[in-house]
Amino acid sequence: MKKMRAGLAEAGYVKHEAWVLPEHRETLKRIEKQLRQPFQAGPLKLEEYMSTAEHWTLDRLYGALQATDEVTRGETILTLTQGSEQTIRLEMTEYGNLPIHIAVVGDQIIVDTVLVDADSITDVVKFNEAVLRSRELFPLSSIGIESMPNGQTVYNMFGALSATSTLSNVTTEISTLVDNVQRAAEAFDPFFK
Repeated sequence: MKKMRAGLAEAGYVKHEAWVLPEHRETLKRIEKQLRQPFQAGPLKLEEYMSTAEHWTLDRLYGALQATDEVTRGETILTLTQGSEQTIRLEMTEYGNLPIHIAVVGDQIIVDTVLVDADSITDVVKFNEAVLRSRELFPLSSIGIESMPNGQTVYNMFGALSATSTLSNVTTEISTLVDNVQRAAEAFDPFFK
């Protein structure tokens, strides 16, 4: 237990009935006050904690993601890439270096990856029908068709969230997309060459 507490302290967490990052201390105090109320006082409202006061920029988001456990442990490798627009590229090392791209576009953060090259589909009509019927299988993610700068047509899987979302919500979107890509690869495997 002492080792665990020392490790949490070294990682920058502070104790306030639970281990939290220092910047969450005030939020925890507000939640704690709500949790002291009996259930008859009404449900706990956490909506205000789902967004931040300002929009993420790509540079701020890149800096924040660099401090996440997944990056510091080497499970995710971050780079800024320049294409038609600048994006953050995440390589998910535990998933065969699966590339995930993040863009901040207006009021949205787009998180996406290539699912499959269109030329790798055995029956495009049946595949498209299967994709259109798969809405419930992949929460928080959608599948679309995109033309890449080199002219290649791909099916990509993506999610979108508000540019004022918390970092926790952004990382949840990323991990959900990774899970959904794996599930989609299994579900659609019969259509792949």
